[in-house]
Amino acid sequence: MLQYNKIQLKQFYLKCQKDKIIGLDTEFHRVNTYYPKLCLVQISNKSESIIIDPLKRNFDISYLNRILFNKEILKIIHASRQDIEIFYNLFKKIPQPLFDTQLCLFYLGYNKSISYAKACNDFLCIKINKEHQFIDWRQRPLSLEKINYAINDVKYLIPLYEKIRKKLEDTSTTQLKKELKKILDENLYKKKDENAWQKINLNKFNHQEIETLKYLCALREKIAKRKDIPVKRIIRDQDLKVICNKKTTKNKVLKILNKIIHPDFRVKAMELLTK
Repeated sequence: MLQYNKIQLKQFYLKCQKDKIIGLDTEFHRVNTYYPKLCLVQISNKSESIIIDPLKRNFDISYLNRILFNKEILKIIHASRQDIEIFYNLFKKIPQPLFDTQLCLFYLGYNKSISYAKACNDFLCIKINKEHQFIDWRQRPLSLEKINYAINDVKYLIPLYEKIRKKLEDTSTTQLKKELKKILDENLYKKKDENAWQKINLNKFNHQEIETLKYLCALREKIAKRKDIPVKRIIRDQDLKVICNKKTTKNKVLKILNKIIHPDFRVKAMELLTK
């Protein structure tokens, strides 16, 4: 069901408390923004599945908060990292305890990026239709077809978890637990400006060039966050590498910088690189 009613949501939460387990998924939009825009939250317990619409006017976040951060409720997610990032951005904390079915399947010999659809097919003999995987979830109203698609993304997570858990009983889970711990580390989602340069593939940069790159990457990250735009909208990684390279001519540096439409980056970069 498409969940709008606060009373219904409270009743659903009480069922989740009783079951002590939920399936969890999100739909989001991340095309022209720095932060992913949360568009839907899908949750299942042992008897029903619901959709919570965070785009609804006057959306009450309180029961979603209770469900996500009740430590007595196990959260089952397939490929959890992006979902965790969204919840961390929203609440500044990570839902726990958490079981990532995709990660666990890797330790059972499956491909590291195994899809939810394939997992359901292999373990539950259920075929999941993924034709709406890349649609714009901001659009309202949601068709019945889209609602059913979203519901199916959580409807089978608990039975899938039960099957995987049984398989894991015969497997060493020491390394798996270490990987789960990494996913639940808040530092993974904090995105500190000063660490932004680490995402760029460097080749034979000297110390001075790296220091310049660190400064400009941090500046780009800070502006992108403030304006909520993708970092590449300010300057592309490749152009950053070119202007930080000491072998690049001053004319070429100026040519790249003059194309930048964000003055708060362009001015500071020019001050640094053309002095």
